[in-house]
Amino acid sequence: MPTGRLPIEAAAPARVVLAGRELVSWAGCDYLGYARDPLVRAAAAEGLSRYGLSSSGSRETTGNTLAHDAFEPRLAAFLGLEDAHLVPDGYLSNLCLLQGVAGEIRRALVDRECHVSVRDAVAACGLEVREYDLCDAASARAAARGWEDGFHIVTDGCYPVMKGIAPLPELLALLPSDGHLVVDDCHGLGVLGARGAGTHEHRGVADPRLVVTGTLSKALGAFGGFVAGARAVVERVRTRSRAYAGSTPVPPACVMAAHAALEDLQDGARLSRLRANIVRTREVLRRVGLPAHELPLPVQAFTLPSHEAMESAYQRLLARGMLVPYVRYPDSLGGYFRLATSAAHEEADHASLERGLREALA
Repeated sequence: MPTGRLPIEAAAPARVVLAGRELVSWAGCDYLGYARDPLVRAAAAEGLSRYGLSSSGSRETTGNTLAHDAFEPRLAAFLGLEDAHLVPDGYLSNLCLLQGVAGEIRRALVDRECHVSVRDAVAACGLEVREYDLCDAASARAAARGWEDGFHIVTDGCYPVMKGIAPLPELLALLPSDGHLVVDDCHGLGVLGARGAGTHEHRGVADPRLVVTGTLSKALGAFGGFVAGARAVVERVRTRSRAYAGSTPVPPACVMAAHAALEDLQDGARLSRLRANIVRTREVLRRVGLPAHELPLPVQAFTLPSHEAMESAYQRLLARGMLVPYVRYPDSLGGYFRLATSAAHEEADHASLERGLREALA
């Protein structure tokens, strides 16, 4: 089976079917197991029955639905922010935001390891950019010298593969009063914080200058993007962003699926299972002699001495019924294994993972 793009034939919680074989999946970003959950699928089916697949027009004309209007304030309340606004997908969330707020401020301090959607957004908006080292507040402070005011700070909330969580309190202390701290929290929502509200909850940050962008396609198991923050900021996205106004919105069925996942998340049971599984995965990796970080994140990345060794281990794990992706992604890391834990994994899955890793690494 080749690495890279795979022809997945079917999927279930923590399982995929490839070439007619069911494999335990340690892949992707379905951290809470919602993408294939019956509750979420039922909500999507109701949305399909009520609205069809697409609302077939911009939200500012005829593409808005009650599903969109009902979910946005619920999402904002969960995040502890004034307002939230849905945009077509997570990749566009940073562009939609910066199109809304970049008119007054034309400079941005950006974590150099941030997601490509951030890089594309600041470039598309023509902002002057200075970079700082991964999750390094001192580096950010040095990069901002000479900028007394008039700049935004943009960072991912957390970096699962690179083993970092953004130092939001320190970045806020550096931020001028007229700027925004933009946190792309695609991997933090549903994972970090006491309730799963994300990196800002994990770091104990509440500030009117905070803006959170993100996706519904990872921990919430659906599809779409969002911008959340102060009501005035969200309103500027609604009225100024061409990427938002000129596109077809998130399908209503996906909105209803995300809404169902968000409601279920708030009883805490799913998040507790994820966190217990994160600990189990960490213990498995250490028992087989692989490094494992202590951060409360569901992704563990590791490498082997050569490409040949990683390719061989990948194929051996597949043969033993486990999909552990060998990733070659356009980032600074090169090739690595990206092992993702889900709340849907069971104890037997961890036992088979340990056996498979021992055999594959032998």
